[in-house]
Amino acid sequence: MSLETSEHVDVIVIGAGQAGLAAGYFLNKHQLKYVIFERGNIGDSWSNQRWDSMTLDSPEITNLLPGQSPDNMQDDLFFTGKEFHKKLVDFAGNNQISVMEYHQVTSLDKADDTGLFEVKTNHNGDVKVWTARKVIIASGMLNEPKIPPVSKAIPKDIQQFHSSRYRNAAQMPEGNILVVGSGRSGSAIAEDLSAAGRKVYLATSKVGRVPRRYRGKDIASWTVAAGLLEVKTSDITDPAAFTEHHPLVSGRGRRGHTISLQMLHRGGVALFGRLLGCEHGKLLFGNDAVENIQFADHVSATTKQMIEGFISQYGMDLPGAEFDEADVPDPEGSSAETATELDIAGAGITSVIWATGLTGSLDWVHLPVLDKQGNLVHVEGVSPVNGLFFLGFPWLRKRKSGVIYGMPEDAAFITDRLTEQ
Repeated sequence: MSLETSEHVDVIVIGAGQAGLAAGYFLNKHQLKYVIFERGNIGDSWSNQRWDSMTLDSPEITNLLPGQSPDNMQDDLFFTGKEFHKKLVDFAGNNQISVMEYHQVTSLDKADDTGLFEVKTNHNGDVKVWTARKVIIASGMLNEPKIPPVSKAIPKDIQQFHSSRYRNAAQMPEGNILVVGSGRSGSAIAEDLSAAGRKVYLATSKVGRVPRRYRGKDIASWTVAAGLLEVKTSDITDPAAFTEHHPLVSGRGRRGHTISLQMLHRGGVALFGRLLGCEHGKLLFGNDAVENIQFADHVSATTKQMIEGFISQYGMDLPGAEFDEADVPDPEGSSAETATELDIAGAGITSVIWATGLTGSLDWVHLPVLDKQGNLVHVEGVSPVNGLFFLGFPWLRKRKSGVIYGMPEDAAFITDRLTEQ
């Protein structure tokens, strides 16, 4: 390992996903000298943490990058993960955005004497210190697999994977598969495996569901029209809103589709409650599978009621509600298994996929950026540490801050604030 001399730029951006690239676009507009560091390649998570058949859950028209027009965009066309990754790479090239790939940021400090930020990077063993007066952290905090402690109780002969490492059914060992977690990733992976002819046991969780299309429009179009993504963080009174799961919906197939637990059941997926433990070769589940089905049904029904109210309020002339088999409720929860134990060997389970989310930390940031609860300290993405900014994190300014749809507005806002300091 060698240490190179330092180099100075006006702004350092950490992370070259959609947030970091959006920042680069506006920094070019401001004619500032900057560099974006990315530990992998541009849009790394889209190329290395997605399964082969993965699609974005929101349509093309809501996934615009800065400078792109919604003209001729569609509300029923969905990018695959690979297509969106290519879109990011092309966006960086077409806009001359300065990215240094495979540069891992190992520390961020601020010198007391000069007031300059000091960013240490590692590129193939070569360590370099960069300085800047402004830094934008656009790396997110969810970049490492989160696997619960119960995984340690799973028999050693059972192969275990995190959902970020899943690619396709052919990758999995012969035998049946337990998928833990029925959020968007878990449900989509269970569907992918089942479609490939694999037997899947799904440990469900309490996650809402929305219809893919309703009254002739995609659910994303309704969300935008109703202004739900424009809700300001400062207007939220219930902190639970900040940690709620994204409701189930799929962009797979022509025009995408609704995905429900009962639909997965009809495809051969066995639905159990939350995974609680594993003892003596048996999986132990909670008795909440029925409740999880009913909760998702309730969220879908409430969503459609909201849309009907919006249609009535504005006197919109639209087609009636189309029949959607996947959205037909299961009020008795008859799709759920009644058992709360499952013998691993008897069920033929040879592997487990943990669709239990991602975690991460900012422990490489040696500055007071988190409170005691581990939450970012900021006001609309502006840190109390002078010259430090955040971008791409959930709920920075609005509900849309953590999704692609919110990147252009937030990046413009942050780079404007940056030039004012």
